[in-house]
Amino acid sequence: MPGITINRLGEDPHETVHGIRDDTSSRGVDLEGAKVTLIYADGTSETLTWHATDPYTNGAAVGDDTQMSFGYDWHQLETTKPLASMEIDLQPASSVFDTTRTSDDDPNGGSTPSSLEGFPFRLGEESQDLAGDLEVTYSGIVNLAGSPPAGDLFTTMTVDFSGLPEGGLLGSLRWNSDIDTMREKGDLVSASVACFTRGTLITTALGDLPVETLGPGARVLTQGSGYQELVTALRRSIEASELAKNPKLFPIRITAGSLGAGLPKRDLMVSRQHRMLARSGIVKRMCGAMAVLVAAIRLTELPGVYVEDKVARVEYFHLIFKKHEVIYAEGAPTESFLLNAETVQTIGHAQREEFAALFPAAVGNDGFGTPAYQVPSGGLQRRLIEKHKRNGRMLLSV
Repeated sequence: MPGITINRLGEDPHETVHGIRDDTSSRGVDLEGAKVTLIYADGTSETLTWHATDPYTNGAAVGDDTQMSFGYDWHQLETTKPLASMEIDLQPASSVFDTTRTSDDDPNGGSTPSSLEGFPFRLGEESQDLAGDLEVTYSGIVNLAGSPPAGDLFTTMTVDFSGLPEGGLLGSLRWNSDIDTMREKGDLVSASVACFTRGTLITTALGDLPVETLGPGARVLTQGSGYQELVTALRRSIEASELAKNPKLFPIRITAGSLGAGLPKRDLMVSRQHRMLARSGIVKRMCGAMAVLVAAIRLTELPGVYVEDKVARVEYFHLIFKKHEVIYAEGAPTESFLLNAETVQTIGHAQREEFAALFPAAVGNDGFGTPAYQVPSGGLQRRLIEKHKRNGRMLLSV
């Protein structure tokens, strides 16, 4: 039987208001919309969307080289070429992985109310003769609104098969990991903020200006679309007391020149989930695209990028355009605030009302919520950064 290492990460926080439904036994139909990202040993990848295959019980995700199915008991996985890793993101299906056996009434805590008992990834009996080791990582930690996360619920599970003899899984695998579904559809949103800190210089038609001076109508330089008018700029102040309660609100410092090509020109501070543009030969080979967007927290594996936890307070700014844009902060290409049905929930009530007034028909419009560049899955972002670090390559290189 292979060794299975289980990792639980406190990154990419998500929040639910109403919690898990009373019937915590999720079936294949409950996972409709979940995203499955597959990376093969030869470097190719597939992204699949889970769909229901009957009205009551079963569901599946089918690709060119891999297919998965699940009803109410064990998951079945079949692959025709070595599969190096599999990432399953349940957030679009309003579901979560419940990874601990701790019960709700355990006096030591550790279980989110209504989640009952769960368990992490395990193999079916007929799959326990695999040679090699597996590493299973849970991320997208989930908390009930008003309470800190208990550490049992996660939106995303990544299984690393690269420790198997052929560099990946080939053939069949029967596995399970406890899954719960939320009481209300759509009630599982990112609790992260994606924005710039006060003092960041943004390239505009009037030169490089501090982000806090920009308002509606400011003409900001974008990559590929010339100068675009800013629709609105929202701000949020994080005081010392809030930083102490939630260290994930500390910014990421990207030191001058650490991305490559002399960028950023000065130290740049952004929130953890703010994404920077990565363009390199490694990006092209691993993602099949010339450039992608990578969360700042992923970059902390690289020299010169770290969590800036010495600030007493921080003020964050969202720059919102008619569509998602790549703009320039301290000269480095980075994203504007990506507005979609999920991220609009991360801003305050008054800001949400402002958003509704500015974009009354946004959800129904083409392009709403579409990233300016590809955003790889969390697992692929980690691998991408590891590859750059191992090869000594900068994120902005040819």
